[in-house]
Amino acid sequence: MANFREVSKQNFTSDNTIEHVNAGSLQRIADATELMAKNYLQLQSDRDLYKRWYNESSAQKAKLYRQISALRGVITKLKNNRKPSIID
Repeated sequence: MANFREVSKQNFTSDNTIEHVNAGSLQRIADATELMAKNYLQLQSDRDLYKRWYNESSAQKAKLYRQISALRGVITKLKNNRKPSIID
């Protein structure tokens, strides 16, 4: 007898019992379910990757903003502490 999956795709004939057709259709349903689960797991791993990239870039952005603020403070401090010159 041919593969139950293949038999279940064809029209029902007298040499195929209903059990064979049902077994093949259940096997096809199981295959499709496994494929859906695989795709879902891939989507989850992609989501986790993008979330990690977002968190890393947000942390880098916050670090750079703090660094810019600190440098602006140093510039202001240097401007306020400079000695007056004759030219001013």
